[in-house]
Amino acid sequence: MAVRPIPQQSILDCLPTAAEIGELRIVNKDLNFIQAMTKRADDLTSQALSATDYSQLVKITDNFTKLADRASVKAQTLKELSNESNPLTEVNSAAELLEKVQLLSQALENKTQELGAQFSSNATTQYEAYNNSIAELSNRVDSINSPNQVISIFKDIEPLLKDIGENSRYLISNDSASELVNKVEFLAQQYADKADTYSTSFMSDIGSQVGSIHEKIRGLMGQVDSLNSNIEVQSHIEQISQIRDEANSLASTYKSFSGSKDMILSLDELSITTHAKVQDMVDSNEIVSNLMPLLDDPVALSRAVKEASIRGDVSIVESVLMPIVNKTNELSTKVIDLAAQYEAGNYAEIKVNVIANLDKVVQRLDRTYQSIRSTDPEALSATISNLSQNIETQFESTRSVDPVTQVDYFATLSTQVSDATNISDFSLFVNNAISIPRDVMMNSRICVDSAFRDFTREFGDIIEKIFNPLLFFLAQFEQLLLATPWPVFLLGAGALAWLGSRSLKVTVGVMLGFFAIGFLDMWTPMISTVTMIATATLLCLAIGIPLGIWMSRSDRVQSLITPILDIMQTIPSFVYLIPVVMLLGIGKVPGLIAVCIYAMPPIVRLTNLGIRLVDKEAMEAADAFGATYRQRLFTVQIPLALPNIFAGVNQTIMMALSMVVIASMIGVTGLGLPVLQAVQNQYLSLGMLYGLAIVALAIIFDRVSQAFGTRIQKHRSGDVL
Repeated sequence: MAVRPIPQQSILDCLPTAAEIGELRIVNKDLNFIQAMTKRADDLTSQALSATDYSQLVKITDNFTKLADRASVKAQTLKELSNESNPLTEVNSAAELLEKVQLLSQALENKTQELGAQFSSNATTQYEAYNNSIAELSNRVDSINSPNQVISIFKDIEPLLKDIGENSRYLISNDSASELVNKVEFLAQQYADKADTYSTSFMSDIGSQVGSIHEKIRGLMGQVDSLNSNIEVQSHIEQISQIRDEANSLASTYKSFSGSKDMILSLDELSITTHAKVQDMVDSNEIVSNLMPLLDDPVALSRAVKEASIRGDVSIVESVLMPIVNKTNELSTKVIDLAAQYEAGNYAEIKVNVIANLDKVVQRLDRTYQSIRSTDPEALSATISNLSQNIETQFESTRSVDPVTQVDYFATLSTQVSDATNISDFSLFVNNAISIPRDVMMNSRICVDSAFRDFTREFGDIIEKIFNPLLFFLAQFEQLLLATPWPVFLLGAGALAWLGSRSLKVTVGVMLGFFAIGFLDMWTPMISTVTMIATATLLCLAIGIPLGIWMSRSDRVQSLITPILDIMQTIPSFVYLIPVVMLLGIGKVPGLIAVCIYAMPPIVRLTNLGIRLVDKEAMEAADAFGATYRQRLFTVQIPLALPNIFAGVNQTIMMALSMVVIASMIGVTGLGLPVLQAVQNQYLSLGMLYGLAIVALAIIFDRVSQAFGTRIQKHRSGDVL
């Protein structure tokens, strides 16, 4: 079957220029915009010409304002479409929109002058109505003599003040507007004084009611354990339901009292406890019913009781039957007594779902008390004060909609659209400079993704073959270590630790560490991790030490490589895992590459630093004896830089170990994989165990490498080993 080749595209070919992006934007989006704006202006003109009420003209003006603001936002498009050389102007143009806007402005102006008399009449009527309502409410507030009256009158004051605020632009043209604001402030202060007066008595009454409910809840809580029949359960559930209904219906009133939270928590606890008790009663009845047929077989009866104890935690089994499970006569008698007791109490008719549904309803009370608005006098007073302050602010800042102001405003809106059409090129650049990078970035991402996919399809197999020897080495090395008997492995690890540290304490600690890991059944993943860390460290040394030597020879090379090392250390691991996994899939090799990228910078930096810190006198002495560059490097510089180099080795090993868990996310086996599984499934013991194994490995590698570096330092200073 023939396979169609996947078309490939160069990154450079698919990066459109900013001009092309701009043209695409105009054709696909902005042409629709200019047509919609023109049609909107036409529609508003028709509405203005047919308006018969001044308030209709105000609403049309509001829509005109939105249209003008939209034009300012789309100034770049209007600029483009105002150019006669632009072929799009044959379809629609900014000049046509401006013409429609001017017609709209003229229509609104004519209608405003025609219906202007309505404004004065309506505004005066509205002002007088608000004035009378405030005076009436002020008298009612003055006659308040109870907390309930404070709460009830709030329902009349709040909508009035909101209405005044919403219609402030009609009222501010009145000569007595400031007097209306003062009356609103006086009404708010009156209400605040009354609320303050009756707040204490209100809280006292609410406290008594909440306390009474709390007492009922405590009484019912004490009855839960004594429930012994279906009738008692039904009565108990009904009382809980009544308390819940009362707490819910008066939630806005009770919320302000500090003890209401404890009341809801107690009611919730009562509901949970009752639910558990009813479930226990039903389970007890079911178990006893299942035991009745076994009365003639004591062995089977005893076994059934034990099984019931294992399967669940039913009180009658644990506290009554299990203590006499081996006393066959007593056990049979007790089962018969319980069956008779349950039958008398109609346990079979108990409905668990009733209390379960009630429990859900009670549970929602907590959310109700959190979201509902409080209706205590202090909270209501604060709301009225805020509304009063809002009215004052609106009267100071809102634009009036009287005819004279409106006519001037229409001209302003027309000018705003005209300015948007004639805005300067420099202003367009400043206001829209950010749009070009965004568009280029989006197209660049698409092109990079496409090109990378093409690259992986074309060269992925070749790249995998390049890394096959490395994969073979890793697999064989791991198999060798796994095939090695553990005593031999421990002796080998101890010998390497002794050669590196010459310390009995370190040697014994290394052997004990490996033995503990194996004893806790983590030997195989530990070997996988050791294989990965050892191979990664060898690769880092093989590449990093020559690179550090090269950096030490040239300041230019150092300035070139240092930023690359900075990126390798600071870039998040997942960023470079993505291309590696896309190229090589998941497995050991991608994990090894990720570990090497993260762990290589320390050995490169410290090799470079160690060679650069070699004493100049030593170099001058080598030159005096006629040493070549190779002789100076291998007999003077590297030996004297070994303490720094081994510090780099230590850091490389530690950073490689820190990548163990991250590498497990791309299929690398070892100690990190169980840790990842523990995190995903919340297995605390598994995560802690394997995490401590990783810590043990880190301590082993750290102590051995540090001890060897210390010996090198002593040798350099002339101390006897």
